[in-house]
Amino acid sequence: MNQKFKILFLLNFFLINLVFSKELPTLFEITISSDQYTNTNDGLNKAFNRLIQKLSGSRNKKFLWRIGDAKLKKVDFVTSYSIEIIEDKEYLSVLFNSDLLIPQLRELNIPLIGFNRPVILFLIKLDTGESSPVYIDGSESDYSFAVKIKQILKNISRDRGVYLELPEFDLEDQNLLYQKNILFNPSAHIQEKFYNDAFLSIEMIRIGINQWNINGDLKTPSTIQENEVMNYLQNDVQEFLDNFLEVQELEAGKSGERVIISVEGLNNFKDFQSIESELEKIFAIQSRTFHSFQPNKVDYNAQLFQTKESLIKELRGSTNFLIKKYEADKSQLQIEYLN
Repeated sequence: MNQKFKILFLLNFFLINLVFSKELPTLFEITISSDQYTNTNDGLNKAFNRLIQKLSGSRNKKFLWRIGDAKLKKVDFVTSYSIEIIEDKEYLSVLFNSDLLIPQLRELNIPLIGFNRPVILFLIKLDTGESSPVYIDGSESDYSFAVKIKQILKNISRDRGVYLELPEFDLEDQNLLYQKNILFNPSAHIQEKFYNDAFLSIEMIRIGINQWNINGDLKTPSTIQENEVMNYLQNDVQEFLDNFLEVQELEAGKSGERVIISVEGLNNFKDFQSIESELEKIFAIQSRTFHSFQPNKVDYNAQLFQTKESLIKELRGSTNFLIKKYEADKSQLQIEYLN
C-alpha cells in the first residue's frame, strides 16, 4: 500500500504531458507494387505475408505455415486498403488491425518485434575505376550505381521495417574522407559521428571491364559480373538482417524469462509517462509490475514472451533508452532514460 501511495502522490504532483520517442509509425502498413500481385485478394494475402516478415524480423516460411495450419483468414485482419501512386508507380497500400492480429500471433508463439526499430548505417565506397572513388551519401547522385544502391536500401528498409541509412556528409566529412592520410579511419569517423545500432562498411570496386568485387563487412567470395553486383548486395543485406533481427524462439512448453528492468534518469512525472509509453511499444514484454519506485528511478518486474536477448534487441532500437548493464546473476537489466 505504501508503494501505491507514493506512486499516486507522484502522479498528482507532476504536470502531465506525454512525450513520444522515435518509432516506426508504419509498422502495420504494407505497400506492395502492382506488378507483384494478380488481383486485389492476392495482393491482400501477399501484403499479410510481408507484414509477418516485418513483425517477426524473419523471412522463415515456418511462421506462415503455422498461420496456415491454424486456418487464419489473412484478409480478416485488414482494416483498409487503397491504390496509391508512388513515383509514377502503382501500389496497393494495406493497413492491418493490430488489436485483432497480435493476440492471434501470440497464441501461435510467433516472436514479434515492436515499434522500436534499429538504425543500420552504411558507409559505401564506390570505385568504378573511371574516376576517383566516391562515398555514397544520402544526397542525390549522378552515379547510376549509387541510385540503384539507394533504391535497394529503400525497398529493403520498407519491407523489413528497419532504418537502412546513409550518412549526410558535411564539408568537414568530405575533407576528411578524401584526404590521403593513411592513419585516418573513415569507418571509425562515420560510425562515431552518426547514430546507429549497427554499422556496415562496404567497398564496391570495379577491377576489370566487367568484373567487380564487394569487400568489407559484406563481401563476395570471388569476382562477379557487373550485372550481378546489385543482386549480391541485396541478398547480403537481407541475410545480415535475418541474423540481426532474429528473435530466438523458446523450446516447446517453456515460459518466457523474467527480468527486473531498472530505469534511471527520471526528472519528473513527464519522464515517467514517457517511459511507460515506450515500454508499451516493446513487444518482448508480456507484462510488468512495479518492483520499486524512487524519484529518479523505477524498477519493474517484467515477464517476457521469449528471452532476455529478445528484450535487448528491441531496446537497442529505442532512441529513448540506453542499455547500461545486464547482471545475469540477478536477472536485472539497467537502462537509462535519455531525456
